[in-house]
Amino acid sequence: MLSAIGTHGPTLSPIVMGALNAILFLVAVWLLVKPHAKSESWLWPLFLFVGLASVARIAMGFIPNVMPVTIMAIMIGSKFGVQRGVAFAILVTLASNAVLGHGWWSLFQIIGWSSVAAMAAILRVHDSEGQLSMNRLAFASLWSVPIFTITVSLSIVVPGMSLLEFGLYLANGLLFDVLHFLGNIFFAMWFGHSFERLLTMNEPHHQLAQKEHEHVSTL
Repeated sequence: MLSAIGTHGPTLSPIVMGALNAILFLVAVWLLVKPHAKSESWLWPLFLFVGLASVARIAMGFIPNVMPVTIMAIMIGSKFGVQRGVAFAILVTLASNAVLGHGWWSLFQIIGWSSVAAMAAILRVHDSEGQLSMNRLAFASLWSVPIFTITVSLSIVVPGMSLLEFGLYLANGLLFDVLHFLGNIFFAMWFGHSFERLLTMNEPHHQLAQKEHEHVSTL
């Protein structure tokens, strides 16, 4: 079931990994069909975001920690709430890791991006009128990094590991955190408004400036 501890945590058998992926996929489906709001303008933009984020993550896999997934999770969480943000995190991780490689770490990547989306639902990057704020998005590029990094790093924690050892592990990855932050800033500044147009593609023009309070999660 679980074999020796590796670089990214315990190695899962194919059966366990398949079962875990199936459970996670069913959770994502449940989150998508669970009643949320009367308007379903989020559906196709979310699917489009999942496809775009997955392809981009695979294509940019050779650049450590540089990917648009974090920024997109922030925008989904802020625009559509925790419920849709978690669904986005699950689907992107399952789809992209099908190519990049699944493992114990996949679960923590999902939790990491879900946590980022949940925080974005609180520290929204949209203003009171529902418009994207580039200043807030830039700030989110920073605070999202430690949330994701610490969460994913928990995958390597084993019985007997001290807090000092875990701290040293985090310290050794600071360069990758800087790359993550720079990547977030790049995608926020260069593609933020384009991403926002995709998120609002199904909304009537006169509603694009409305508040997004109806998107508060029902979880």
